[in-house]
This record gives sequence, structure tokens and C-alpha cells, in this order.
Amino acid sequence: MFLGGAVKAKILFLFLSLFILNACSARKVVVKVKNKPVVSSAYKSKTILSPKKKIAVTTFENNTRFGKRRLGQNISDILITELSKTGRFIVLERSRVDDIMSQVALSQAGITSGNLEQVELLDTDYIITGAVSKYAVSTVGNSNLFTQSKTQKASVAVDVRIIDVRTGEVLLAESGAGMAQKEFSRVLGMGSSGGYDESLEADAFRAAVVQLMENIVRTLDQRPWSCNVVKLSGNKLYLDAGKKSNLALGTGLTVYQLGEKITDLSGKLIGYEEENLGTVRVERYIGENGSVAVYEGAQPLALPLVCRLSP
Repeated sequence: MFLGGAVKAKILFLFLSLFILNACSARKVVVKVKNKPVVSSAYKSKTILSPKKKIAVTTFENNTRFGKRRLGQNISDILITELSKTGRFIVLERSRVDDIMSQVALSQAGITSGNLEQVELLDTDYIITGAVSKYAVSTVGNSNLFTQSKTQKASVAVDVRIIDVRTGEVLLAESGAGMAQKEFSRVLGMGSSGGYDESLEADAFRAAVVQLMENIVRTLDQRPWSCNVVKLSGNKLYLDAGKKSNLALGTGLTVYQLGEKITDLSGKLIGYEEENLGTVRVERYIGENGSVAVYEGAQPLALPLVCRLSP
């Protein structure tokens, strides 16, 4: 059977229309540099561990020649968002952290022991800091008689460190990388085009952060939870953790008397001499994130004291 000229023209027009619509679509793909699972089930879990640890995230440095301070701010904000979504931590506002950290010298190895007392003004257990070590953007395209295509790509690398505020110890030092790309196609002059898509930068940074999150969460989960005693009144201890920290009423804590500082041969703080004084039990909340615990032992108490979850 032979088709008439009008029918052939309609079929050809329909075929060309479908081809053009498919070719003209703009596609956006976010991938990770390393081919491994994005996150573990533990990071994805919505279960809120009790109680929560306090974390401060500084504005990351920008060690590239692009973007100046903006790149460091962007990666810090994305990291804060991802940490908050886990439900495991109390994350301090970046502006508040930066105000104090601007007065504290940071080195690549961590915080010098002489500045630890200033850092403790943040009322945090751990500081996460780092730098953008790589930032690259590129646009490549192909063109022939009927079609034109363009691919925009952003690649980044981020260095992260977790620092224990009480000792200045670097608990984790790791790098993550991410890449995002967007493709544009035009057929016979029709389709998508445009300048550089700035959202690629955020997508690449988020891919790098997601790559790091599993180890960040695992490292912090492995650290014992503790809180400080900020005031004594008879057998009552006032703690700097409470309802916001998800510290349940009735929780039993072991209270330790902190003694002399212990340093290594270079003078770096390792920890403190400690004496187990017995058990306290959380009785009631005060303020946004404080609580009162009752001492169940017989030994005399004196600051400084720290409380940890009882075994």
C-alpha cells in the first residue's frame, strides 16, 4: 500500500516534532565523583539519638582563586543544613560561631591549646571547620548542520576537620568531591540555551557534603556524650543540657570531678585527671536547654564537674 503525499508529510512532520522536543529539552544531572553509596542507612535514619551533641560549623576558607569568601560560606551553610536534617545534633548559627572564631587562631592541624578557653565560649562540644580546595567550572559544546549542544559542569573538592573543643584534638580530617552538570540542546535553532547556571555550584557542593556525611556522623556518634555542670546548690547540679538536647527526665548520669590538666611532651592538652563521684539523676528542665540534676552520692562536690551518660 502506498501512502499519499499528504499522509507522508504529516508523518514526517510528527516525527520531526517529536525529535525536536526530545532534543531541545534541558537535562540536569547531579553525580558524585566516586562511585559508592550516597549515604548509609544510619545517616538516613530519622531516629533521634538521645541526647544530642552540640556542634559549631565555621565559615570554611576558600583556598581557590574563585568566588572569594562566598564559596566558603556556601559550603558551610549546606553542611549545617545536612547536619540539622539528621536530628542528631544541636547546630549553632554560623554568624554566632564566626563572631567568636574571628578572635581565635585556627591552624591546619587544629586549634592551639592556648585558645581553647576562648572557643569554649561557644558552648559547643565539637567544631567542624575546613576549606574549599578545588573549584572548577567549564562549558563545552558541539555544533553541526542541524543541532547544537552545550554542557555546563561544576567540580569541587572540600576538606573537613572535626575538632574536640575540650582537648583541641582533630577527630576527623577528610576530603570530599562533587560534580554537577547541565546539558542544553538546540535543533534547527529551537531549544534551550542560556548563560551559566549558578545552581550547579550548590549541587556540586551538596554532592561533596553528602559524600562526607557518613563519616562525620559516624565519628561524632562514636564520641561519648557529656555536659558541663555550670552551678552547684547543695545536692543540686545545674547542667548546660536539657530539653533541646533531648536529655530525658529521669536519666542517670555519672558525675566526674575534673583535676589537673594532662598534656603531651609538646604541651598539647590530652585531657584531665578525673574522679568518679557517683550518680546524678535529671529532675527537671530549666530555660531553653538547661536542667537540674540531683546528686545521689555522699562525696563533697566542687567545680569543675562534668557529667556523662551512665553505663
